[in-house]
Amino acid sequence: MMLDKKVSRLDRKIDEMKKRIKGAEDLRTASEVFDRATLMSLYQLAKRGYIDILQGVIKTGKEANVFRARDSSGKDVAVKIYRVSTSDFNAMFKYLHGDPRFGRLKKDRRSIVYTWVKKEFKNLRRAGEAGASVPEVFAFWNNVLVMEFLGEEGVPYPMLKEWELEDPGAFLELLMDEMEAIYCRAGLVHSDLSEYNILVRRERPVIIDMSQAVVRDHPMADEFLQRDVANIARYFREQGVTEKDIMERLEGC
Repeated sequence: MMLDKKVSRLDRKIDEMKKRIKGAEDLRTASEVFDRATLMSLYQLAKRGYIDILQGVIKTGKEANVFRARDSSGKDVAVKIYRVSTSDFNAMFKYLHGDPRFGRLKKDRRSIVYTWVKKEFKNLRRAGEAGASVPEVFAFWNNVLVMEFLGEEGVPYPMLKEWELEDPGAFLELLMDEMEAIYCRAGLVHSDLSEYNILVRRERPVIIDMSQAVVRDHPMADEFLQRDVANIARYFREQGVTEKDIMERLEGC
């Protein structure tokens, strides 16, 4: 009888959360995203006022979907939901292993994904406190992260890949300032920096997707940094920047 009551309460909470997801079609087309455990995580965040209504998809990635939402005050927020069942937890483990902040890791899929979300929260907060232009983070619960919505009037800012810059040289200079803030002051290496993880906000860069970022004393930090630098030098090669130019600036801090 006690178990039946607990199951009934759980079902009511899940049904309540489903009503907060705009459009039943979302539930049908993304059932792998809104499993029971995720709905309960969303419910916990909703109960605390971080989510009121979950709206349309902003971005669909290999590991996660990002949704636009409103919090209890009516403000737009972004909700990133990692898919536990399809996430490549072996790849995630490569970035977690060797990070002193996450020494004792359980190697099951769910634990790895939950730690991954906690890592992204910590990385974004650390980068933001160092003065880098990254999304502000508000809360996380298991595989769900709530953060600042980057856009205007419900429209997200474009990725650098999608945008024609007015002055690429000036943008590159601002971007190197952001890389310096993340590497020198936050002590992090983004580890996946490219034109796909940089948004353009009024011709200024915003760095996103920092779940894989590692601390500078991570055993693979130098390799990850070199990859980031190579990506930026490749994208801005017409501005005459080289990998050596960017590395000299970062290593000088």
